Amino acid sequence: MPDEEAAAEAFGTLSDPTRIAILRAFAEALDEQGLSPGGSMPELSFSALYDRVEVDSTSRLSYHLEELDGTYLRHTDDGWKFTYAGEAIVRQYLAGAYAGDIEFEPFETDGGCLHCDAEALVTDVEDRMLLHRCEECGGCFGNIPVTPAQVTDRGDDAVLESVKTRTASYFQQFRDGVCAICGGSNDIEVRDVEDVAPEPLRFVAIARCQSCWTRFNGPLSVWLATYPASIAFHWDHGVDTTSLSTFEMVPRVMDERWSTERLASDAYEVTYRVGENVLRLLVDDDLSVERAERVRRDSVGDH
Repeated sequence: MPDEEAAAEAFGTLSDPTRIAILRAFAEALDEQGLSPGGSMPELSFSALYDRVEVDSTSRLSYHLEELDGTYLRHTDDGWKFTYAGEAIVRQYLAGAYAGDIEFEPFETDGGCLHCDAEALVTDVEDRMLLHRCEECGGCFGNIPVTPAQVTDRGDDAVLESVKTRTASYFQQFRDGVCAICGGSNDIEVRDVEDVAPEPLRFVAIARCQSCWTRFNGPLSVWLATYPASIAFHWDHGVDTTSLSTFEMVPRVMDERWSTERLASDAYEVTYRVGENVLRLLVDDDLSVERAERVRRDSVGDH
């Protein structure tokens, strides 16, 4: 378990703009370096740092370097270089993680409301969550975490594409047991949420990182839409599941082209339908696939 006092001391070290500027100088040097043998971090000498950072005197620079040394920088024979923490924290700064609210201009989006029959949807960002809001009933869905860098200086279509790409990678990483935020191990459990969700959305898989406690959830059929057997099945019938956003997947769940049935307390059958073609996955409650089989049936559906 992380030590709270040590963390408070480490965060307190960053309470000076000059120290942030020093870390930024290392990020700039890394960016300028490009590819390097072995992917090594650049080392900056004292004089190089003094040229890059606006600071009153060499003694002040020495003081700030001493404060950063050990946690965010490592002293070497030739100068200083990033630690993992130093690079990670400055990446968050550069991405705008500490910039306050995201300035975002809402825009109209094609698609139907999950709460009513309306097709007047608006995409917006509130509290750093991207959501689709129905102009008719006021209902919202989506609630996908976004970063300032993800939605700033992008057109409407590019925003949706960035969210789609990032969310797809989250599902795959969490499904494989790797937290998409910190890289830690995560557990997955399936819950029946019929009391708060429509029938087609009642079985939800929830991943929880053991390290940073990030939670990520979605219907089982959405989690497994990019499982290899599902990708191949849909591709053979004209659907690329790797290019679908969650916003495009959920209607498939709602109209039961994608459905989930509980077979036992720890086993589920996830079914994908494209016309008369059907793929069934036998899935454990940790989302591991025990069996995949293709069948044909008389059901009819569009894709």
